[in-house]
Amino acid sequence: MACSSLTSLPRACGEGVVGGLEKLYMIAFQDLAPVSGSTEVYSVSTDGIVNEVGLQSGKTFVEVGLLKSTAGLKEALTKNNQTGTSFLTQTFTLVLSNITTTNRTWVESVMDQPVAVLVKSRTGKFFVAGLNGQFELSALESGTGTAEGDLMGYSLTFSGIDTKLVPQVDDTIITDIIASE
Repeated sequence: MACSSLTSLPRACGEGVVGGLEKLYMIAFQDLAPVSGSTEVYSVSTDGIVNEVGLQSGKTFVEVGLLKSTAGLKEALTKNNQTGTSFLTQTFTLVLSNITTTNRTWVESVMDQPVAVLVKSRTGKFFVAGLNGQFELSALESGTGTAEGDLMGYSLTFSGIDTKLVPQVDDTIITDIIASE
């Protein structure tokens, strides 16, 4: 593949940006389905925004409640010039407060299968990771804490690899792919 020319990138003026997440939705990868005319479970527009996600009949992304400032999605590039390989490691962290039967059942449901995560950032934009089937729970800690202010609950880390950056999702498809509230 030939390299492309760079495009200009003007600095946004007067725009404040706030990090963090407002909403989290997840789905088991097995509940996704190829979009029409493709073997992929999603399609993107010419500008790289996800404009369709295929779902098995009756399945949707389900909301997972978030504690304030305890969840985040990030990615890091690994590139080896000697072998010509490069990939992105994508990581999503999440904290669930309290050790309950409901929380334990949910954690067990995500332990041994790939998932996809759909997040709404505090900027109002949606992003999705795991549409390639490579995103799984990679670390889990739980405990009661030792002091009054300690976490009693679960800390989860999901991770996966991809050759593409985490894509933005077209706002107009969100109501079609999430469970109604």
